[in-house]
Amino acid sequence: MITVATVCSLIEKKLGSKAAGLTLDENTAFDSVGLSSLQIADIVYTIEDDAEIELDPSQAANVKTVGDLVKLVGTTKSAGTPA
Repeated sequence: MITVATVCSLIEKKLGSKAAGLTLDENTAFDSVGLSSLQIADIVYTIEDDAEIELDPSQAANVKTVGDLVKLVGTTKSAGTPA
């Protein structure tokens, strides 16, 4: 199950030492923490692999916050969209 904590952990790994001063939660916007579009895409791909799903690219492109991504994964998983 993909949770807010899971996504925050992935962000922290991507940011490394830059994450030290940040408070990450469901309202954290990806662009507000300094992630590049490639880093965001890598987080999405990692989540897809972990959850064994494939997110709709157009919906994934509209994800702005950690909470948005967790919700998208949840709705995709409940819809039964396999990877």
